[in-house]
Amino acid sequence: MTEKEMKDLGYKIIDHIVHHRLNFETKEVSNIGSYASLSEQVKKEMPMHGENPEAVFDELNSLIKNNIVHLDHPRFFSFIPGPSNYYSILADTLATGYNVFAGHWLGGSAAAMIETRTITWLTQIAGYPKESGGLFVSGGSMANLTAIVAARTNKLKDDYTKGTIYYSEQTHSSLSKALRVIGFQEQNMRKIATHENFEINIQELERTLDEDIKKGCIPCCIIGNAGTTNTGAIDDFDALSRISEKYNAWFHIDAAYGGATLLSEAYKAQVKGIEKADSITLDPHKWWFQPYEMGCLLVKDKKTLKASFAVQAEYLDDTIKDEKEINYYDYGVQLSRSFRALKLYTYFRCEGLTKIGGYVTQGIKNAEFLETLFNAKDYWEVLSKPSIGIISFRAKVTAANINNDALNAEVSKHLSESGYAMITTTKLKGHLALRMCPIHPETTKEHLSKTVAIMNSYIEHKIKMAGNKAS
Repeated sequence: MTEKEMKDLGYKIIDHIVHHRLNFETKEVSNIGSYASLSEQVKKEMPMHGENPEAVFDELNSLIKNNIVHLDHPRFFSFIPGPSNYYSILADTLATGYNVFAGHWLGGSAAAMIETRTITWLTQIAGYPKESGGLFVSGGSMANLTAIVAARTNKLKDDYTKGTIYYSEQTHSSLSKALRVIGFQEQNMRKIATHENFEINIQELERTLDEDIKKGCIPCCIIGNAGTTNTGAIDDFDALSRISEKYNAWFHIDAAYGGATLLSEAYKAQVKGIEKADSITLDPHKWWFQPYEMGCLLVKDKKTLKASFAVQAEYLDDTIKDEKEINYYDYGVQLSRSFRALKLYTYFRCEGLTKIGGYVTQGIKNAEFLETLFNAKDYWEVLSKPSIGIISFRAKVTAANINNDALNAEVSKHLSESGYAMITTTKLKGHLALRMCPIHPETTKEHLSKTVAIMNSYIEHKIKMAGNKAS
């Protein structure tokens, strides 16, 4: 390509991205293509000869934007949104454009230094000591897996057949998957019941630990949650830290969602005690507004990561020079690594932690505002008080010919099909429930009020129809 062709094509793509980010209000949140439709739209034949690049990118732009759920939309309230931000989009473009290899110092010294500095900032935010460290990974799933490997190496050495892991029934599914991936069996896993507020039952945890020790089990790791996906629940970190110390178990906190609260001056006390954990999972591609993929693991003692993952290979000898030069392939699973740190480093510098913390605070207040809207109607039941930006609730109608589980599923479907907003279902207390996570910095009270109004209108229509049938 000539210089002009490269610039023209690049500017056109940037124009598409800018238009996308400036025109959320005109976009439907959800555009889910059918398999049949997409099978026809996506090129079937292998491209043996090149095509016109501009035509290819025009086709791809249309295909992608019209067949996607916009997780970066201010009215996307499902799961945990990924609002992203433009500074980090450009930083990611820069890192990709230079094809930066972030596996070792030799391949990307600036990348290693920027990752080290950004990790240091995060350890300071978490209240960790100077000897702490960590690394960036693809997301919370890989961060949790990395933490469990470090815990296993630290507490069980080479024989982990009797090692047991403890976590609440509300803990993210990535933990169960990580345990299976690294070789733990079902008999090594303990799901602990939660209280009515969905926090881990400390008494049940201790009873289970005592019973396991009598059976010859070795407690390896206890996991706490800083913001569960279902309800935003936060476990008692002081109690979990005490129990972990008592039973000589590694203490890990999954703060993939709620760790962002550390930047909120008004709400950071809700995650007090997080610094007591041996390791912490963070997910900047959630509430710190980074593009996918970006997870992070922090460890109180960075030597534990190197002890778990460092291997020797003669073709890597040239990468080992100054001990101050960090080779991140020694700290996790990957040798080939993308330069993930650049986007968070850039965002922190361009936006500033104070402003980002303000965004986090606003997301929490949005969930609290939603509670007032649900309390205004007697057919809504709030199942969990708003906790760090998440509220769970359900429609509960007394009409005899209305199945409330089915009604809640219909409400979610109706709202999504309207195009205005998107929420999804979960299960709580034995019933189908709804949840909202309104953490996008551009989400307004008007967005929330209209979303609830659409749901109210649907429920009231169903109540009216049920009354007509009864009569």
